[in-house]
Amino acid sequence: MAAVSTTATGTAIEPVRELGSPRQEAWRRFRRDRVAVVFLWVFAAFFAVAVVAQLLEFAQGSPFLYELTLKEQGYPVEEAARPPSLVTWQSWLGTTSAGKSVLLRVFHGTKVAFVVGTCGAALSVLIGMTLGLVAGFVGGWVDEVVVYVYSTIASIPYLLLMLALAFIVRQGPIAETYRGLFFSEYVSLGLFNIVVVIGLTSWVTLCRLVRAEVKKVKELDYVHAARALGYSRTRIMFVHILPNVFHLVIINFSLTFVTAIKSEVILTFLGVGVDREPSWGQMIAGAKSELMQGIWWPLLASGTLLFLLTLSVNYVGDALRDALDPRLKR
Repeated sequence: MAAVSTTATGTAIEPVRELGSPRQEAWRRFRRDRVAVVFLWVFAAFFAVAVVAQLLEFAQGSPFLYELTLKEQGYPVEEAARPPSLVTWQSWLGTTSAGKSVLLRVFHGTKVAFVVGTCGAALSVLIGMTLGLVAGFVGGWVDEVVVYVYSTIASIPYLLLMLALAFIVRQGPIAETYRGLFFSEYVSLGLFNIVVVIGLTSWVTLCRLVRAEVKKVKELDYVHAARALGYSRTRIMFVHILPNVFHLVIINFSLTFVTAIKSEVILTFLGVGVDREPSWGQMIAGAKSELMQGIWWPLLASGTLLFLLTLSVNYVGDALRDALDPRLKR
C-alpha cells in the first residue's frame, strides 16, 4: 500500500497513478462497467457458438444434421413435433413440425446472424467512414456530391429501399455473376444478398456523423501543425484525424450489427432473405403456421437468442464508445 504524503498544512496529497497506453486506459475504463463485462462474455459465448457451428458444417459434409429429422438419425421418436425433452441432446429445445432439432437450427442460425451482422456492418462502416472522412476533410464539390448522395438515400423509406435492392441483387445480373464465383457453393445467394443490401443502405448515419466531426477536428491546432510539417492529406486523414473520430465508428458498428440481424429476420420473413440454411428469420417466419398447431418452442428459442444477442451488442457498444471517446477521459 503506497504511503500518502501530506503538506505543511496537513492536507493529504493523493498519490499520482501511473498512466498506461491509450488502449490500457480504454480497457480500464471499460472494466469499470460490470454489466458491460458480463454482456461481453455473453457476446463471446454467441461468437463461440457461431464458430463451432461453422466448423461442424465443414466436418459433417452434406446433408447437415439440421436437415435431418431425429427419426432419420435413428432416434426412437414417433411424433414429429416434440416439446423440449431429454430424449437426446438434440431435443433439449424440442423439434419442429417437420421433426428437425430446434437446438441445431438455432445453433446454425447463430452463425448466420454473425455472418450477416459482421459482414453487413463492416461493409456499411467502410463506406460511411470513408465517404464521411473524405467529404469532411476535402470539402468543396466532393462534399456536395457526398451530401447529395446520402440525402437522396435517406429520403427513401428504409424498408422499401432494402426490398428494392434485395430483388435487384437476388434476380439481376449480380446474381448471375455471383453464381459463377468459387465461394457461391459455400455461401448462399440469400446470405450474400442480405450482406450487400445492409452494406449499401446503412452507411448514411455514420457518414453524416463522421463528416460533421471531421469538419470540427480538422480546424484544431495539431492538424494545422501536421499540414505545416508537409504531411500528405491521406496521412492527416487516416493517422491524425481518424483516431479522434473512431469512437463514432465503434458505436455505429454495434448499431449496424443489430440492424443487420433484425433486417435478416424481416427480409427472410418476406421471402427475399436466407434461403438455403436455417436462420432465426426462417424460424420466426415458420412460426406463422406452427403457432396455429400449438408449437411455440421454435419461436421462443429463436426470439430469446435474438433478444440476448442484440442486447449484449448494444450494451457493449455503448460501453466501448464511452471508453474510447477521448472527450470522456477522466
